[in-house]
Amino acid sequence: MELWEVLDDKGNLTGEIMEKYDKRVFDKGLYHLGADVWIINDENKILIQKRSENKRLEPNVWAMTGGSVILGEDSKKTIVREAKEELDITIDSNKLKLITKFKTGNVWIDTYILKVNYDINKMKFQEDEVSDAKWATYEEIDDLVKQGMFIRNRWEYVNKFIKEEINKN
Repeated sequence: MELWEVLDDKGNLTGEIMEKYDKRVFDKGLYHLGADVWIINDENKILIQKRSENKRLEPNVWAMTGGSVILGEDSKKTIVREAKEELDITIDSNKLKLITKFKTGNVWIDTYILKVNYDINKMKFQEDEVSDAKWATYEEIDDLVKQGMFIRNRWEYVNKFIKEEINKN
């Protein structure tokens, strides 16, 4: 059973522990911590992955790499674990750059950028989580969002940070 630490409305730890998706905690207006990483390559394209049709929430849509922080982890460790589990890629946590933290739904999300190249052809997808991956331009992701084909409640919080990172080059 996956366990999450409970956060309050300000993103502070409450000292409580909850089981994954514990509705009783969510009904109290409490939160858990999530972590996302936006991986940008040398061509300023962003690695996105298609969520499996078997996902409980938002199946068959594109997303960045990320997941829920489990008990005993911090958000950087979650990024490393999720990338290895879902795509079979190794991330150096020291190269993760925190760009923002925001609240959406019942989760606070630590959001990182990572500048690195990966060969998609060498990735091995965790079938119950990921069905595909590709490098996409900023504009392509923006279009996916407008079409409702990208995970909700992410892009609007991070797109300006990603645009700034891309424009540095």
